[in-house]
Amino acid sequence: MAPENLKIIGTAHVSKESIKEVQEAIITNEPDVVAVELDINRYQNMMAEKNGEEKPDVNIREVIKGDKLGIFLVSMFLSFLQRRIGDDLGVKPGSEMLAAIETAEEIGAKVALIDRDISLTLQRAINQMSISEKIKFVWGIITSFFSGEEIDDVESIKDGDTLNEVMEYFKEMSPKAYDVLVTERDAYMANMLKDIDAENVVVVVGAGHKKGITDYMEHPEKIPPIDQLISKKKS
Repeated sequence: MAPENLKIIGTAHVSKESIKEVQEAIITNEPDVVAVELDINRYQNMMAEKNGEEKPDVNIREVIKGDKLGIFLVSMFLSFLQRRIGDDLGVKPGSEMLAAIETAEEIGAKVALIDRDISLTLQRAINQMSISEKIKFVWGIITSFFSGEEIDDVESIKDGDTLNEVMEYFKEMSPKAYDVLVTERDAYMANMLKDIDAENVVVVVGAGHKKGITDYMEHPEKIPPIDQLISKKKS
């Protein structure tokens, strides 16, 4: 997959303007493939929600028994912040990904899911955090639930990823965890893109991933082997 065959759209995941930008890019470019920053689980959850299906209740006992409490807490924290930002701005989180999928279907383009499994990403991030970093992070979760701050400037979100403030928080608190959440996913998505056999591809990702993916696609020799990116622990 040559870089000139790609058009990468960097979005704010809770932006009405991003939804419009994604739709226009797909209609204008008429790609063979629309690649989106989703894994299979998030895609299925999005489609289920679109179809009005109710989410099953979380079995806390099974979460604890399966040693997934850390992943559960981080996932809940990210989901909470995403919903809070979406409520402030009047846009449901992930709406631009759904718009990309629906517009791709309208023009007959294939949809490629290029993001790494969220559970694996969170597990690798947690594994990189020291005990003190984990304690600090849990405290951040608690205080965030009681924060009344609102998001006023949607364009500031486009300067980063889905939850820019969360990513920056991770970067300050645990650079290694940040590397897992952002840099590693750039590499994983670049790996997925280079294997797409198509002459015209539109890629829809959070704005914070655009530069990293672009750099990897322009220098494919720097892309780490996929095996290094899919184990539970960093090699």
